[in-house]
Amino acid sequence: MAIGRSDSLQELITILESLFPETIIGSDINLVKHLFYYLKADDKEIDFIYNEEVDVAVVHEIFDDTVMLDVPSFSDEGQKRARIRFEIMNILYQFDVLILDLRNDQVLIKIPSELQSMQLRQSKRLLVDDLFMNFIILFRSLAGGARSVGKNLYAERRYPFLMREIRKDKPNLKLINIMITDYIKSVSKYFDIVIYKQNEELDEFEKFIRSAIGRTEKSIYISDCNKLEKYIEPSEDEILTTFNHEFKILVESTNELEALAFFEELSKKENRQFFVSYIYSAIRIYDQVVGYIKVYSTAMERFTITHPQAIFIHELSEIANYAITKVTIQVTSYETYAHTTQIIDISMDGLLFEISNKKLFNYLKRHNIVKMNIPLLQNIELSLRGEIVRFIERDGSFFLGVNFFDSNPDDMLHLEAYLYEKSLNTISE
Repeated sequence: MAIGRSDSLQELITILESLFPETIIGSDINLVKHLFYYLKADDKEIDFIYNEEVDVAVVHEIFDDTVMLDVPSFSDEGQKRARIRFEIMNILYQFDVLILDLRNDQVLIKIPSELQSMQLRQSKRLLVDDLFMNFIILFRSLAGGARSVGKNLYAERRYPFLMREIRKDKPNLKLINIMITDYIKSVSKYFDIVIYKQNEELDEFEKFIRSAIGRTEKSIYISDCNKLEKYIEPSEDEILTTFNHEFKILVESTNELEALAFFEELSKKENRQFFVSYIYSAIRIYDQVVGYIKVYSTAMERFTITHPQAIFIHELSEIANYAITKVTIQVTSYETYAHTTQIIDISMDGLLFEISNKKLFNYLKRHNIVKMNIPLLQNIELSLRGEIVRFIERDGSFFLGVNFFDSNPDDMLHLEAYLYEKSLNTISE
């Protein structure tokens, strides 16, 4: 909720004036300057967002209309604008700032001339050191990110039993495997499910195939193995591609004749195996490729995998990847629901929690709707749903801020009682 100069802000101004009389509140730039004095005095950390990467910064020195920040992990990428974010007295501030100078790990910024974005937090956050939780990811869309209602309804209708199973808190991977296998067989009885192994000996073409699968989020679809152009022609499809990218790389590193010769040899090899058409779809845990599903047709059956069938297999693999990753998070993060994910702070509106797995951190940027189970005192366990809205990487640890949007009946009453009791204990200490 954006606010103007409300009673809360006026109270803040009065306090800042009493603490830092060096400037006179009368214009926005002086108010903003006071904010930096406050940050420096308390040595408070600032979120410094540069090229969508979040670093931590502290105020080093304040000048007439500039501020020098210490940003230990800053890496200059040529951009001259950044965003800073910090909280003072339960008000969250965000500013777009101009970068004027760089000195090793120090960044000189211009003090904004006016207040840009302020948000009064409805509920004060309470620091905790004894509260833990587990969480599971909730289905949002086929490939994560912004929810696409039309595509998701389409998936619900196309794979109803599979979708019903993966939406469970603890999906059964054996049952999911059986369902996926049955769906694949509806396209072709010829398929391979390959999981990569360490130190595996591979021939030249298998190495090439795995490299091609790993460089794209699309599935590789060859509609006719008898035609060389089907391997290397460009594709404008949103989810299917060919080897056109690899062909261009080979042309640049060698020449066009050698590149064509490579794909002619690949085509001959696959014709000797009686392949007519095929699709490779990646198997991923988090966003890392760990294997692939290959579905193909042969000359024995005399049919070709069509474009709609290839899309069917691609979407099926995306759902499978979501299910596998969902179970992997449970097993590797807290093993059969042991509560080991630490909560840093919590309020009635949301919480901040910490993880140590960078792959999981990056995965949650796209699959950011989660269900959290939080044990409280007296055998009470909260079940809350939320959206991850903040991603902070700091000193090898990863922090994620969640806004609650749903809960079980009475859970918010239990949380309110916990926060009240905790705040009383903090005051008494």
